[in-house]
Amino acid sequence: MPEYLIYNSQLIEKQDLVLPYNNRGFQYNDGFFDTLIYTQGNIRFLFDHLDRIKKARQALSLNQPELLLNTEKFSNTINCLIQENNIVADMIRVKVNIWRKIGGLFTPQTDDAEILISVQAQNAILPIILKAGFYQDIPNRYTPFSFFKGPYALHYVQASLAKKRAGLDEMILLDEKGNISECLVSNIFWIKNNVLFTPALETGCIAGIMRLNILRAAQMLRLEVQEGFSRPSDLLAADFIFTSNVTGLRPILSVNEQQFASQHSLLPQLEKLVLA
Repeated sequence: MPEYLIYNSQLIEKQDLVLPYNNRGFQYNDGFFDTLIYTQGNIRFLFDHLDRIKKARQALSLNQPELLLNTEKFSNTINCLIQENNIVADMIRVKVNIWRKIGGLFTPQTDDAEILISVQAQNAILPIILKAGFYQDIPNRYTPFSFFKGPYALHYVQASLAKKRAGLDEMILLDEKGNISECLVSNIFWIKNNVLFTPALETGCIAGIMRLNILRAAQMLRLEVQEGFSRPSDLLAADFIFTSNVTGLRPILSVNEQQFASQHSLLPQLEKLVLA
């Protein structure tokens, strides 16, 4: 059975996708991607994703692809792509790649962009993370581009390899000053004395869509929140640790062999608001 993609508003078979050797995403990392979750007939946090996509485009001086000019058209396109691929799953992963059109070397010849959308069933995810450690070889760095995801992801690849070698389930990345930044594919939160902590974006972490909605939910619950710069020792003193991305919230049970609670009374309250 053929598998399909959306390439510049056109439905094509995966096998027919041909990108030129001078594709700027490949040659210069001149683009970015965003990952969305489709569940219960809708894209979770659609408008937050579109806002982050807009900010990423502006940061890279890219024009709006035609497909993103109309929110309803964008949503319908994804619905049609899921149907064409005959995907039936509780959660479907939607990846949107955007890059500058070909032309020029380091100096581009255009600000126009291309867009590629792919879909696949989201693999089952364990509800908890058993073992995590700190990754200190390559630090996260704060830049005007660090809030979104791009193809320049070598430090995530290296951290993932280190995780695999160490037999861990997650790695906690640090910034250049040794502050906690994020995990491999998620933001990180912890609770101490009913105060919610998370790293500031200035540590170089992704401006996660679930992170944003957890902070909104915490405000609704009138929780004290501290976004800032924290050392590994601060995390190790926590009562409870969890990660967040668009797939959900996952407790971490151990960091460097130190054990943590598998549940906290605040977690269901946050989940109820962000996953409703």
